[in-house]
Amino acid sequence: MNDVHAHLAVVGRSGYEGLGLWVGTVAAKIATVERALIPQQRLIRNASGVGVYVDGAELHRINVWLFDNGLRILAQIHSHPADAYHSDTDDENALATAVGSLSLVVPDFARGPVNLSQTAVYRLDRAGDWVAVPQPLVHHLIDIVD
Repeated sequence: MNDVHAHLAVVGRSGYEGLGLWVGTVAAKIATVERALIPQQRLIRNASGVGVYVDGAELHRINVWLFDNGLRILAQIHSHPADAYHSDTDDENALATAVGSLSLVVPDFARGPVNLSQTAVYRLDRAGDWVAVPQPLVHHLIDIVD
């Protein structure tokens, strides 16, 4: 998470949302993050707010790389300017699309240290809906080790 959090904090200092991915493998119902990826992204700020956009060519490049390396997207992590929640835009433009994938939303442009208790965590269900993971369960679902 540290590489992604650092990216979110850097772009956040300029008033932008950022995006990163955890990629890895799943075996025996245990997902293991092998590495963090920071996609090439266009940072957006306009009258409607802020956002981040990853174009089709970059998505294709990432998917080819994932296939070639036997990995998959396990989680997408992005920042919000203030509160951590999954917006309609987040629902509609997710990069993580496999059932069980996670979407983490870091508040306050990632100004503080990594703190899962302040991060909103959602999981993609079989119906294609992002369902909030109750905060008491987050630490059972995600174990960050050094």
